[in-house]
Amino acid sequence: MAETEHTAAWQLSDDELASMLCATEKRLRIEYARHLELVAEADRRGLGPSNGCRDTAAFLVGSTRVSWQDARARVAIATSDLSLVRAALAAGEITAGHAAEIIAVLDQAPEALEAQQFAADEATLVALARQAIPSTVRKAGQRLLAYWDLDRQEPNGRDEELRRPKREFRYCWTREGRLRFSGEFDSETGHLAEDLFVPLAKPEPKDEDGDPDSRTTAERQGDAVAAIFELAARSEDLPVRAGERAVATVTVQLEDLRREAGSVLLDNGDTMTTSQLRRLLCDAKIYPAVLGGEGQVLDLGRAARTATPAQRRALAIRDRGCTRPGCDRGPKWTTPHHIIFWATQGGETNVNDLALVCERCHHLIHHGGWDIRLHDGVVHWVPPAWLDPQRKPLRNKAHDPPRHQAAA
Repeated sequence: MAETEHTAAWQLSDDELASMLCATEKRLRIEYARHLELVAEADRRGLGPSNGCRDTAAFLVGSTRVSWQDARARVAIATSDLSLVRAALAAGEITAGHAAEIIAVLDQAPEALEAQQFAADEATLVALARQAIPSTVRKAGQRLLAYWDLDRQEPNGRDEELRRPKREFRYCWTREGRLRFSGEFDSETGHLAEDLFVPLAKPEPKDEDGDPDSRTTAERQGDAVAAIFELAARSEDLPVRAGERAVATVTVQLEDLRREAGSVLLDNGDTMTTSQLRRLLCDAKIYPAVLGGEGQVLDLGRAARTATPAQRRALAIRDRGCTRPGCDRGPKWTTPHHIIFWATQGGETNVNDLALVCERCHHLIHHGGWDIRLHDGVVHWVPPAWLDPQRKPLRNKAHDPPRHQAAA
């Protein structure tokens, strides 16, 4: 390491470069911890007010030109009484971002929390911070806050908050015929909306010419909203998943589900009361852990234009999501599309005449000049002549496992 300490970056080998990046990052963290010791001492002495500043954060802003957000975060970390966090910082094991997330959580610990449990919670978060990024620590902290909240609130009080959640939606029509809206959601609905936005609003992969997705963030999120509305519109009463009413897989002891108090940990790491879970399950199908088929017929005549739930499940297994080349949207964001149009071309509603297509890609079939066909049980898209004069059929590989892609 000493030999490469002063070597120009371009002269380092790949291994040396990687090693130096990690080593310098650790030194930066150790120096930052030393800086926080100075901030703590400055706050103890009242260095800010003695120099005409309102507080220590104002002194940092004026003297070091950091942002107000950064200055306040430094003071919060420096003045916290968390020995494990300080030790991990001093050792260069965690960043200021990790420390800020941990402190933000532990500052909200209930007064009734025992010191031993508080120390254990701090140790848990610090251990996670040593191996995960700050956002992961934040999510773990949110789960911890949920546990604390459930522990110190009576079930009736918690249910009272859930009975009338904060949900507002305002909209108006513009002169151009567009819908403009704004609003506010409670935490539960907000997390649900975010979970839908993240996968649906991500940029598309680069095209054949290497050009990135040209849509802005707002445009991508607008397309995500359109896809969500289209998904909901496929249900008579409730939102659907892969063409069915909402399906819930619950891993919980039956006696816990029957209790009025207590909490349930969901697969995504969130927590909710058992009474809240029961409310959500009112509109969902509940399946046992071991499922068996019911021998449903998959082939139907043209009179049944809409695919059955059984057909949708079969298509989800075969297509694994949208069939347009390069699209990675899963089955629940798709609808079965007739390869041979049922109304004018006599297409039948059976698995061999259906292909899964998401809302956005569906427009390409009807308005973009693409054709679609099934060959040897695999859906192929045929590009328009302006894109490929030979119109060579393409198969979507976005859903293939890595080994399959590597072998292709």
